[in-house]
Amino acid sequence: MKIKLFVIGIFLAATMQAQSVKLSEVEWKGVGCYKIEMPMGTVYFEKDNGVSGFKSFIDSEGNDWIASYLPPGPNGDFRGFPNSVGNFGHAGRDSKSTTTIVDGKTEGELVILESSNGTFTFQYYFFADRVAIKVLKSEGDYNFLLECVPGGTADAEDYFVTPDGKKHIPTVAGEFNDFTPEMIYIGDPKSKDILFFAKSPNDDAPNENHRQFRPGNIHNMDLYGFGRTGADQKYQVFGMSGNEHICIIGFTSAKRKHNEITALVEGFLADPFTSGVGMVKLWSTDILNHDAAWYASQEARSIADNVIKYQSYQGGWPKSTDLARAPLTAGDYPADGDGRINSLDNNATTLPMEFLARVAAATDTFDYRASFLRGLDYLFAAQYSNGGWPQFWPLRGDAYYSRITYNDEAMIRVMKLLKGVADGEPHYAFVDDKRREKAKAAVDLGIDCILNTQVIQKGKRTAWCAQHDENTLEPAWARAYEPPSLSGGETVDIIRFLMSIENPSDEIKEAIKGGVSWLRKVAIKGVRLDKVKNPDGRTDRKLVPDKKAPLLWARFYELETNRPLYLDRDSVFRYDFSEIGYERRSGYGYNGYWAADLLDSEYPNWLKSQKKSKKSSTKSSSKESNDKTNVDEDMSANAMVPLIIEAEKGVFTGHIDRHSCWHNIMLSDAPHSTHSGRGIVDTKNEIGSYIEVDYDAKWTGPHRITVRYTHIKKDLRPGALWVNGASVATLAMPQTEALAGWKTDVVLVQLKAGKNVIRLSAINDGGLPNMDYIKVAEVRDVAQGMAANIEVLEAEDGRFTGKEDHHSCWNFIAQIDANHSGFTGEGYVDTKNEKGSYIEVAFDSPKAGPHNLGIRYVHGKKDVRSAQLVVNGVVANSSIDDFVSTKAWTQWTTINMPIELKSGPNTIRLNALGDEGLTNIDHFVITQKE
Repeated sequence: MKIKLFVIGIFLAATMQAQSVKLSEVEWKGVGCYKIEMPMGTVYFEKDNGVSGFKSFIDSEGNDWIASYLPPGPNGDFRGFPNSVGNFGHAGRDSKSTTTIVDGKTEGELVILESSNGTFTFQYYFFADRVAIKVLKSEGDYNFLLECVPGGTADAEDYFVTPDGKKHIPTVAGEFNDFTPEMIYIGDPKSKDILFFAKSPNDDAPNENHRQFRPGNIHNMDLYGFGRTGADQKYQVFGMSGNEHICIIGFTSAKRKHNEITALVEGFLADPFTSGVGMVKLWSTDILNHDAAWYASQEARSIADNVIKYQSYQGGWPKSTDLARAPLTAGDYPADGDGRINSLDNNATTLPMEFLARVAAATDTFDYRASFLRGLDYLFAAQYSNGGWPQFWPLRGDAYYSRITYNDEAMIRVMKLLKGVADGEPHYAFVDDKRREKAKAAVDLGIDCILNTQVIQKGKRTAWCAQHDENTLEPAWARAYEPPSLSGGETVDIIRFLMSIENPSDEIKEAIKGGVSWLRKVAIKGVRLDKVKNPDGRTDRKLVPDKKAPLLWARFYELETNRPLYLDRDSVFRYDFSEIGYERRSGYGYNGYWAADLLDSEYPNWLKSQKKSKKSSTKSSSKESNDKTNVDEDMSANAMVPLIIEAEKGVFTGHIDRHSCWHNIMLSDAPHSTHSGRGIVDTKNEIGSYIEVDYDAKWTGPHRITVRYTHIKKDLRPGALWVNGASVATLAMPQTEALAGWKTDVVLVQLKAGKNVIRLSAINDGGLPNMDYIKVAEVRDVAQGMAANIEVLEAEDGRFTGKEDHHSCWNFIAQIDANHSGFTGEGYVDTKNEKGSYIEVAFDSPKAGPHNLGIRYVHGKKDVRSAQLVVNGVVANSSIDDFVSTKAWTQWTTINMPIELKSGPNTIRLNALGDEGLTNIDHFVITQKE
């Protein structure tokens, strides 16, 4: 296994190092060409006999997307790019042009070719990730035209995607209308790459595309052009002249989401002739740097509307996603199993929560508050019992992602947010008292984790590792170049958080002083970190001797010796920065000035504040604050909260589907992997085997207890439910359809305010079924994470006889038998495909008056499934036409509408207006309006 990882590491390093562009002169398909090799692809640029332009453009798999040399041959049907006026830039066609290498440079971060025929002069900038065209001279109008065969062959399935995220198949007549921004990307379902093609600035010049067929109905190529009309206007060129127009083209991975591709192209267009430019990100930590008034603006609300769309069912947000951009396609939502979903890394989850809190406080909008509170419940659920937080939750079965993660401030950002909630900071004022108390408890537990993970050397407190084992709390490996070590950067972040704690304990003070002492001890003196240009044009980093240089710190220090550590992807310890390869040396922060401000000013100021606090009266610190009220009355325990009524609990025609796949995972080798939490409980096969959990009820009265289980054997596995030592019910828990086909059993019981002991014990010799969780809710319960009056007690967190199973497999995507996953509850309703099919649910409303009705549904087909809404026998909406396609069977969405309800029992019914019945309905959400 080590050999395999070592080989993979070498391959990745070699791939990453090959960022330079290389030009050579070759003969290609019988003619002279410049061959330009780039990490993203290879261009053969024809240069002899008055010809210029792309003859071939080859992707990462070796597919030629232009292939001008292929049949039907030299009869006017050559493919190429940029194919401008007078055959300029067209492979195989003499335009009296000559091409030269600018400055004679043939290798580096950038290589430039210049083609001219006296009428036009274009420069081609070849970068690692794109080609950009600069117009130096033009006499009259010109165009940029791409004639191509996506994926290397002309196929009926070849497509292009416009900026609105819509996928199109080219037609003979063409369908390009004017659109902005002027960009597309082109693909072939068989290809791992897509080709982006764009120009700027936006203008009124025509855009054109069409699919060309040759005699005999031979599909020859697809054409895409900026500055040229279609066949209906005889392919006229106009609207682009002068030298302001810029064109870019290149390959990128087809795995990228639409918004990522858009952001990438926008970044290239914004700075087309500079190497190393990145995506245009609308979402960053700068979103928190506005004045208070801005968060009430329409711009802020629009961004907030987009942010809540990315929140997962569990309550978290994805990493490395531009949340400010509206998710235009199903692919823009990171799906369960995606490597980005439900993360605390890279500001994920905490940044959207901080932003939503500010907008919620400024606008008093329910949706923003509710989304924040779901995120808060997610953070509570993700915390380990030892106080730490992993990088991803739910856990994904990968050791690296399960580590307690201080790296890049992941856990510290969580604790800062929770501390703000616990302290009652103004923009968190809407958080209810129960959650505020839970936040305080979570912070206290997190501080315990910080103190327990601080590394002790010879009896002295020192520093922290970037990540610690979630069980032993010892420093642990992360990625191949991130070893168990002492971290210069992360230690500074942790000390800063500890210094923010009011009235710190003696242990916290010792932790701070020990960390500061260690930072002083391991500071690197007499060298500075420089960025330099290598002879090949690449940017490099070096440590340069300099007696006057400021103090420097290493990211990693060896655990026993405190020597700075430097690792490549081969995981070999090195003690000299110059010994690691260029790819890691230039692309990773091994050294920095992280502790300078801490040691120079922050820590001395903290010491002064501690001395002052000793002298001052402690009355103010012990005085209880009585003015912290819950501003958000509609989320308090005594107010109307959203009530979710599962569709399958109602009366309907059709059937309940149960493609149970709680986390979108369904693999034959991980049949239990759809559990919640970290595992399941498999009790002993004997009478009396049990699971027991404690529940702290906030009131005396009826509660609903739900147990989630799976059992595929034929023997009966019923359980007796005991509450506080008294038998209250028997749960049948019948056989499930599959190991991954979880079911729930529900019973209504009376609980007392305060602690309650809930035990489920086996009645038969087989013991209990495999148990996932016990969910306890007041009778006015809502879906998990939506409000304070529901809790899920994981079975494995209770007391039990037997063993805890871990069939966790978070990285895998559902197979076809789970392609409708993502519903809440036990299933969803799939009505009969006939007019008049219906779903009807009952709701006992505590108050009469206006309410909001939300209907959650999924519909993977293209048709619209219109419905009639009937409330208490009266038509409330004669035709709801909003049940449009969600484009994927796992892409659930909710439509909302106002309804009037009476006090007491109400019936809500959806009737299908079309022959295809209703869409698949998950649940109804009812909220009383203010």
